[in-house]
Amino acid sequence: MIICKKRESVLNYQGHILVEGGPGAGKTTLALLKAHSIFQQGLLNKNQKVLFLSFARATIARIDEQAKILLNNMEKKELEINTYHGFAWSIIQSYGYLLKKHRQFKLITPPNFAAEIAGLTDSKEVEDYKYKLLNEDGIICFDLFAEIVCEILHRSEKIQQIISDTYPYIIVDEFQDTDLHEWNIIKLLGRNSKIMALADLNQRIFEFRGASVKRIPEYTAHFQGLRIDLGTENNRSNGLDIIQFGDDLLTGQNKGKTYKNVHVIKYKYYKSDLKLPLFIKIQDAFKRKKSHDQKEWSLAILVKRKSDTLKISSYLNSRKIYHEVIIDPEGPSLAASVIAKVMEPVSDWNFATLIQCVVQHIKGRKGVKISQMDLKSIAFLESYEEGDKIVGSKKKLLVDEIQKIIADRTNITFTGSPDKDWLLVRDLFQDSKHEILRCIYEDAIYLRLLNKGAILLEKLSENWRTTQSYQLASYLVEEALTKEHFAMTNRNYSGVFVMNLHKSKGKEFDEVIIWEELYNPIVSPDSKRTEQDKLVLRVAVTRAKKLTSFLTPAGQPCILL
Repeated sequence: MIICKKRESVLNYQGHILVEGGPGAGKTTLALLKAHSIFQQGLLNKNQKVLFLSFARATIARIDEQAKILLNNMEKKELEINTYHGFAWSIIQSYGYLLKKHRQFKLITPPNFAAEIAGLTDSKEVEDYKYKLLNEDGIICFDLFAEIVCEILHRSEKIQQIISDTYPYIIVDEFQDTDLHEWNIIKLLGRNSKIMALADLNQRIFEFRGASVKRIPEYTAHFQGLRIDLGTENNRSNGLDIIQFGDDLLTGQNKGKTYKNVHVIKYKYYKSDLKLPLFIKIQDAFKRKKSHDQKEWSLAILVKRKSDTLKISSYLNSRKIYHEVIIDPEGPSLAASVIAKVMEPVSDWNFATLIQCVVQHIKGRKGVKISQMDLKSIAFLESYEEGDKIVGSKKKLLVDEIQKIIADRTNITFTGSPDKDWLLVRDLFQDSKHEILRCIYEDAIYLRLLNKGAILLEKLSENWRTTQSYQLASYLVEEALTKEHFAMTNRNYSGVFVMNLHKSKGKEFDEVIIWEELYNPIVSPDSKRTEQDKLVLRVAVTRAKKLTSFLTPAGQPCILL
């Protein structure tokens, strides 16, 4: 990277800093060079660190990789990279007892919380339940982290000072996405620590969780430090016009304009195969990969909704295209808990236990949404006792199939290899004649906890060696799922991935295909939502390093094209 006068001013400035810039402008690299400058100038005392915070684990994994290139081993030890959640949880663990009566706090993951609030339709009821869990049982939901930490810091200048003594310099990535509580935390820590904020107002796609267009002016007014704008400089896909297309989307200047590295395809409707244009485009991408002999190569297929990811995944499976789905954790996580319980010795659980697990999965698999049909199934299962008379063929089939799973489980001889044994149990649900149980199988397909070398796999193996059974399987899975929310995994995005537009934020791929299906527009015609949808689409387009293909139906093309 060329150290221009703007960047040099950042490296030399000793106060609060705001760096703005579009995708690929080099904000992260400049922040790491700033950290390097701090280390080189000897501005840290013993045991002090530079703290680098970001939202997504995928983003901090990339930051960690860049840090290995730009910093030496000693400097790397003096840089702490963490998510906002991970940082907040460490403060709650250390000081939360000063605020609440509980000496220890327990997390409830989003999937389990979704199951807890199933059937609650009033937002106030949901909020009241969150605080009830916290105040009465010491159980914390993830989205209360920032509020609790904010109150801890607000009520104790001493704790503010302790944290700032550890982290005299704090870099906050994706600053435009901070909600009010996170912004207040930054202000409180900024009393004693120097804050460097990295922001791109046009990547503000989380207004639904409290991000605000006012955040950047608020930062400038509050800290009154150095502010620089790297603009549309592009180091990620230098020489390409992907970023330009993304920016033009926001102003409408893309209409009627041709781009070299963004292909807009208005596809025709094929009754025999509705997704044939997508398949053809994927094959084109494979040909480009082969012609360039790329071993490490990635393609992301981005869609509007979570439900769309599953449809695309099913289609790719039918076409024998291996891929991975990046999806919200509710369904897969709760399905994992069911499978883990069935892996345990049959003497440790019974029919009622499995009923409880199935109910938990029904309640939480769709997040906060739950259908009337699901509510009826839950009511039946929760009131049913083994041996009760059953009225209704569907209900009888469900009970019979649960009993069949238990019977078939007793006939399984485990191999002692957790990944193979996991599949043996998972397949019991695949063969079920009732859709509620098949949904457990379908959700479990998208779980990626049992990859080779995973900590969970090792722990299950150890459990088998010790007891010749998977006695602790459900506990180990729950523990792994909780840790997954804080893990900074340096995963390699190689291959084909399917996800919704929001999930792509913070990630990079060689190529991106955005798939818009007929009657399912990516950009809403509702003027109140159009502007937010534009920002989301810009983020999605700019995830590509080499080529973005935007497939939209010719009969009803995206309103931005």
